[in-house]
Amino acid sequence: MTPMNARIPAIAIALGLFATPLPQAVASGDQDMITRLCMAGFNGAMASAGKTPPAGMGEYTCKCFLEEVNAGASVQTAQDSCKQKAAERYKL
Repeated sequence: MTPMNARIPAIAIALGLFATPLPQAVASGDQDMITRLCMAGFNGAMASAGKTPPAGMGEYTCKCFLEEVNAGASVQTAQDSCKQKAAERYKL
């Protein structure tokens, strides 16, 4: 398994916290809560996988997820898209 493939499952687990649909336009306070939950899930998933993510990867991935959901993407579509974008951006 390449380093890229090893990290993608951890990203998927972290974004998997949002298995329930989110409203398309999330209120500002809710965005903060979702971002905190996403970061906690991302960090936990990476730790469970025994991986140390590159600096900024968690913030980037969670911001991407929230932006895509707010733009009308489904949770699954946002997860898939942001997982791929993070892998490309951080050369995983």
